[in-house]
Amino acid sequence: MQLLIGLLGATSGILIGIGGAYVQSGIAPHPTSGSGGGFGGGGGPPAHVNPIFIPSDLVHVWVLSLLLSMAAWKASRLSPLEALRR
Repeated sequence: MQLLIGLLGATSGILIGIGGAYVQSGIAPHPTSGSGGGFGGGGGPPAHVNPIFIPSDLVHVWVLSLLLSMAAWKASRLSPLEALRR
């Protein structure tokens, strides 16, 4: 059961993170060119930056979160005194 919770947590965390990155890139205020300096420098539309996700990094994060959830489950089965001894 704990393995299933870890799988669901890791997978949903990756998916929510990817979705959140696209949402933020769509609603983030873009620097505009205006008087008094600031960003942009010249005229024209603001730049749009798409989030970049490297699949190997996503797999590494997914595996790490799965391993951490399994380690937390194992640690939760120990008594506090036993956990302090280790």
